[in-house]
Amino acid sequence: MAVPKLPKVGMRMVKSAVAVFLCFVIHLLRGQEGSPFYSAIAAVLCMQPYVSGSVKVALNRTIGTFLGGAAGMLILLVEQRFFPPDWPILRYLLISVMIVVLIYITVLIKKTPASYITCVVFMSITVSHAMDVNPYLFAMNRVLDTLIGIFVSLGVNAFRLPRRRNRALLFVTDLDGTLAGPDGKIPPAAVIHLNRLIGEGAQVTVSTGRTPATFLPALAGLRLKLPVIAMNGAALYDMQAGSYLYCKAIPPAAYRRVAAVFERRGLNLFVHAVIHDVLHVYYGRFTNPAEEELYHARRGLPQKQYVCGSLPEGHDPLYLLCVDTRAMAEALRAEIASFQEEAGIYTVLRPDGEHPGYALLEIYAASATRPAAAEELRQRIGAAQIAAFGDSERDLGLLEAADISRAVAGAEEAVQEAAGRVLPAGGEAVVREIGRLFHRGRRDTA
Repeated sequence: MAVPKLPKVGMRMVKSAVAVFLCFVIHLLRGQEGSPFYSAIAAVLCMQPYVSGSVKVALNRTIGTFLGGAAGMLILLVEQRFFPPDWPILRYLLISVMIVVLIYITVLIKKTPASYITCVVFMSITVSHAMDVNPYLFAMNRVLDTLIGIFVSLGVNAFRLPRRRNRALLFVTDLDGTLAGPDGKIPPAAVIHLNRLIGEGAQVTVSTGRTPATFLPALAGLRLKLPVIAMNGAALYDMQAGSYLYCKAIPPAAYRRVAAVFERRGLNLFVHAVIHDVLHVYYGRFTNPAEEELYHARRGLPQKQYVCGSLPEGHDPLYLLCVDTRAMAEALRAEIASFQEEAGIYTVLRPDGEHPGYALLEIYAASATRPAAAEELRQRIGAAQIAAFGDSERDLGLLEAADISRAVAGAEEAVQEAAGRVLPAGGEAVVREIGRLFHRGRRDTA
């Protein structure tokens, strides 16, 4: 029986514990005034995966603390002066009504995330106090306790040990099979860690054979600042601007020769071209169920427009896609191979994972490769070296051209041979290696 894999202790857990301990230390240094309970609770609630998130939460909780503290002090004064001590139901009714008032105020000032801490601070003052306590001192201690927890949490999350950082190294990691798992998703822990590295200045991007329509959902939550190497190097796509910064189109003469091959056989060809910063896909009559299903599955995706018709004059295709039986795809590839070097193109043949017996044949310009796109990006950002990560034949050229190369466990044999080191499988191992190289700088180039 397989032993279930236990989740790792993350930095957020460790930082939360450190923040709570510091709250206790501050309580002792204050002469044990106030209550460390409220400081510790605020510290845990404010701890977020990213410093930017902690700052936002700290701001909301600070506003809520002052609002709840002021309201709590007011209610204490009202209780002591006007409410008989033997009628607690009246006091509880007033506290309950004030909850509505306080939440409504946070809505008015457009700080609804602060409503929770506003009510917590308010009730910590009004519910858990002694009737003979000095209301000013009691309320001020509750506010101060909460503020201590908020700012201790923010300080712990923002603290970084001084470490060397190599911002001159461009990290390029393959998406499918390397950074993302078999389900096509990047592990949440890897996303958090990678975002932290990017926030520290690490130059990181992703390379993929996908188009933006299909890779953007997979990269959701990843705060990439650099453009993505898309469609096997045919384009650099800026996720933030939603635009193509670099395209390597198939030469017009080469496109005509390839199109003629498909016309003679009466076969359909998906022609991908970037027009007005939008990827258009031109197609004709479907000749098999696999390509028809592909069309219906992808036609509604954003960042991609399907058009029944021919590529307009004056525009060149970025890449061509054929979906057919394995035998037909191999025959087409063999015919194109007879003139591909002269035409300045290359082909990629891969199985269609959704339709047994079918294959996908992709055709690109000879200059549209992952190594070429990575080098273009390196020059644009002024990086000195490239560190590449991959798992399959599509990554082989990039790993061979990179200054530092890493493969993941289970990668194809040729890829492992080309890599300087083989990492455990999974996106978390890839991100840990990126962090190690980023912080070690130029001392590790093996």
